[in-house]
Amino acid sequence: MRRATAAIARRCTAVSSSPRAPLIEDVAAALDVPLTTSRGSVSPLHADLRFAQAGAPRYKDHLLLTAWHGPDKKTGPTLWIRVDSSSVGFASGMAFTPAMRERWRAAVGGSGGTRIASLLDELRVRHGRHEFEVAGDSVRRVPPPWTEAHPRADLLRKTGFQVRFRVPLPRDAVRPGFGRWCTERLSELLPTHRWLVKHVYVKDTAG
Repeated sequence: MRRATAAIARRCTAVSSSPRAPLIEDVAAALDVPLTTSRGSVSPLHADLRFAQAGAPRYKDHLLLTAWHGPDKKTGPTLWIRVDSSSVGFASGMAFTPAMRERWRAAVGGSGGTRIASLLDELRVRHGRHEFEVAGDSVRRVPPPWTEAHPRADLLRKTGFQVRFRVPLPRDAVRPGFGRWCTERLSELLPTHRWLVKHVYVKDTAG
């Protein structure tokens, strides 16, 4: 497994249409949204053992690639590609600052919430035979002024948000066409990404 993941890692970090550009840069450039990439777009394969339990593996079993909206990776709406020895995961989401959490609740609880709910339903149907999840920490109760009877109560409880799906790793993952294959699947999450940028993202995150 480690050898297979390492081979894919070399492909993702070193081989693309541009000799020195990681695959994530090619994918981000091909998507019809403004995205930021940097050295932080490719997470290291080695694990941080400083806080790990004794005997923990030295290397991760997956490679994580990210591109995000705006200058701050921590708070911008983000697109992810997660590659391991047997599957590829794709995700869209973001962490919430207090200001963004309030904007999320207002959008989800209001008329704009029908759009994000519809987008999630479409993805759920499209990837019904794959591993699919709407993730993110949640509070126990629906925040006021909304109630448990709200049709999007589960989303209103979110204090962070990510929608993701995982598909089998293609046999040609180490070939140049892998970038195009990733772009096609990540583009399925662009409507959700655009919704987050429009309704939730706050450029000044000091609040």
